[in-house]
Amino acid sequence: LHSIPRLMRHASEHTTTNTPRADAMPASDRTLSLPKAVSAKGGIDAWNADPNLKNLYKTMAGSCTATTVSEALDELHALLSLGHGLWAYMYLRYLFNKNLQLYYATVAAEPSMTLPVAYTPTVGEACQKFGMMPQYPRGCYVSLADRGNVKAVLEEYAKAMLPSSNGKFECECIVFSDGGRILGLGDLGAWGMGIPIGKLDLYTVCGGFDPRKTIPVLIDAGCSGPEGNSAGLTIRDHPLYTGMKQDRVKEKSSANTDVNSAYYGEDSFIKEFMSAATELFGKGCLLQFEDFNSNDAFPLLAEYRDKYLCYNDDIQGTAAVTVAAMLGGIKIQKP
Repeated sequence: LHSIPRLMRHASEHTTTNTPRADAMPASDRTLSLPKAVSAKGGIDAWNADPNLKNLYKTMAGSCTATTVSEALDELHALLSLGHGLWAYMYLRYLFNKNLQLYYATVAAEPSMTLPVAYTPTVGEACQKFGMMPQYPRGCYVSLADRGNVKAVLEEYAKAMLPSSNGKFECECIVFSDGGRILGLGDLGAWGMGIPIGKLDLYTVCGGFDPRKTIPVLIDAGCSGPEGNSAGLTIRDHPLYTGMKQDRVKEKSSANTDVNSAYYGEDSFIKEFMSAATELFGKGCLLQFEDFNSNDAFPLLAEYRDKYLCYNDDIQGTAAVTVAAMLGGIKIQKP
C-alpha cells in the first residue's frame, strides 16, 4: 500500500464520488475519442440505452452500493462465490466509474482476490465480451478514421479526463493496444480496451502511478473476422461491436510476415499517434505498446525505442523477468 497515491490510501472509510476538475469538458460531450460506433449512436448514454446494456447497468447499480472498502469487498466476495469472475469484473468497472478512490483502495486491500478480476485471467473473457457490457467514459479510442487529427482526439480526452497544471495536461503514462493479439485470444479489435485499462490498474496498485494521470488507449485499425481469434467468435460483425466495422488492411513485410499497412511508411499512423502524445504530454510521458500482434510489435519497437520514451511489456517485460529468473537460479546454485 505504501506505493499507492494518497488519494487511494485514505479511501478506507466513506468517500465521495469522482469529481472532475472545474474546467473539465463533460465526459458526455466527447465525440472524437469515443469508439466510432458509440459516437455514431450519440454517445455513451445512448449506447447504454440498448435493452441488455441498460439492464446490466441497472443490475450493477443495485449490486454496487458500497461506500467503504469492507463493504465493497463483501459485495465482491458474494459475486465471486458464484465461481465466475465476469460479474465481479463488471462490478469493478462500475465501482471505478462511481468512486475512483474507493475502487483503488478496494483493489489494494485484497490484491490476491481483486487483481485476477481486474486483470488476468478474467480480463481475457471480459475483452471477448467487452461490448456486451455497459460502456463508461474511461478509455480513449484513436481510429484510422482520425488520421491527420490524432492530436485533437487525444486533446479531447485530456480535456475531459486529465488534470492540468499551468495550462498543460498531466499525463505520466499511456498504455496503448490495437487489440491485435489480446493475450492468447487473437484479434479482438476495439473490444481489447480491457487490456490497457487493466494494465494501468496494475501500475497504480503495484507501482504508484496516479490513475488520474494515465490514459488507456485503443488504436482502432479494424478487426479480423472469426478466423482471427482463437475462439472463432463473431466480434467485428457483432451488433454491439464498438469499433469500426472493417477488416484490417495488411501487407507483407520485408520479413515476409503480415503487418498492418497503416503502421508503416512516411504517413505511419503509429508515428502520428506517438508524435501527438509527446506534443501534448511531453517527452516524459511513457508510451507503452501492449498486445500488438508480434509481427507488428517487434518492428514497431525497433522503429521507435530510440525516438520516444516507449516500452513493450510483451517483449521487454517478458525478457526482463526471464533473465531475472535465470540470474536468481544461478545465485541459488552458486551462492
